[in-house]
Amino acid sequence: MRKYLEEVVGIMQANSVNRKTINWVDFRQNLLAQAGDAQTIEQAYPAVVFAIVALGDKHSFFVPASPVKRPEGPADKKPPVYLDEPVPGDIGYIRIPWVVGNQQQLAAYIAHVQAQIKERDKAELKGWLVDLRGNMGGNMWPMLVGVGPVLGEDTVGYFLDSNKTKTVWRYEKGKALLDGDIQAETTPYYTLKSANPVVAVLTDSLTASSGEAVVVAFKARKHTKSFGTNTSGVSTSNSRFDLSDGSIIWLTTAVFADRHLVPYGHSIAPDERCKSTEVVTRAIRWIREEHKAKK
Repeated sequence: MRKYLEEVVGIMQANSVNRKTINWVDFRQNLLAQAGDAQTIEQAYPAVVFAIVALGDKHSFFVPASPVKRPEGPADKKPPVYLDEPVPGDIGYIRIPWVVGNQQQLAAYIAHVQAQIKERDKAELKGWLVDLRGNMGGNMWPMLVGVGPVLGEDTVGYFLDSNKTKTVWRYEKGKALLDGDIQAETTPYYTLKSANPVVAVLTDSLTASSGEAVVVAFKARKHTKSFGTNTSGVSTSNSRFDLSDGSIIWLTTAVFADRHLVPYGHSIAPDERCKSTEVVTRAIRWIREEHKAKK
């Protein structure tokens, strides 16, 4: 039993994004105390859940091998249905919803988002609304490819681990890349009629995880501003670690950083805070003003 718990602590101590701020002697003692008189690995699961919470990153979660009730992780939560917003003819609009699934489902997601952008694109548009409200996460790479025509080709963000080691996110020619390796792609890919548009990004408290990654990808982009309310606060990256009994720990190992290497890892505040009833109106007003100033 102790060997199993040492395995858990070893993974956390070596990989947690918060590993340098945790007193691991106390952490280990507290974990063993939580395990108490547990005689089997299954009886120690509550102690593992305790350790996950004690990491303090609010994003890690545990998937036990045995079918016992566990706390919900971010991947379990399903967002409410949000409808597309009606916008005037001089404004482009695209909603980037959450997405999980197999390769076929992810490819269909990318194709659908880029097809919507193509359908709504016009040379005379003054700018785009990118709506990330209700996007509770999933897989960030199809999201980046889907919105890529509006986001533009560039380095758009980074993962930063506890050693400040960075890995680069890029979008280029229908591909989302991590340190040059393709994570998602579409062929053919769409290119806007007017490159480098003015963009207003819409967020709310349900914009989380991979949804927040897209928020970060638009940070520090020229002619871009965010509107709405603070995001959920899990702008961090999880990695999978398989335990000896078949259980899985999804451990937070890095924080998101924008293209200027500004780190997040917490709730992301909008540039302009708005009530839900006024966010679209205020974003459109800004797009028109910014488009005029950009000329």
